[in-house]
Amino acid sequence: MENQTHNTLGASSCEAEHQELMEQIDIMVNNKKLDWERKMRALETRLDLWDQELANAQTCLEQKGQEVGLLHQKLDSLEKCNLAMTQNDEGQLQTLKAQVKKLLQKKKKKEDPLI
Repeated sequence: MENQTHNTLGASSCEAEHQELMEQIDIMVNNKKLDWERKMRALETRLDLWDQELANAQTCLEQKGQEVGLLHQKLDSLEKCNLAMTQNDEGQLQTLKAQVKKLLQKKKKKEDPLI
């Protein structure tokens, strides 16, 4: 009977130690879980910030693209205007050259009536 009592006390002691170890393991696992959850939230926050930065950069890029498009349109318009003015100036120059030539011919005829 004493042997059985000793075994029962030993088993009881072992169960208590086992229970304490299980509680310590539960605490360690729970602490690790909380640590991982904190790290996960921190990573999610960083990811959200990066997503916002990316969205801002994409918006900025789209705006710059629109600005480039408008500048191309303005450049095309100015080039067409410049071409039209150049053609107009060349036309006026040809007209003036023809008028000068006629005036020179008239002057020459007046100076030399035999021609």
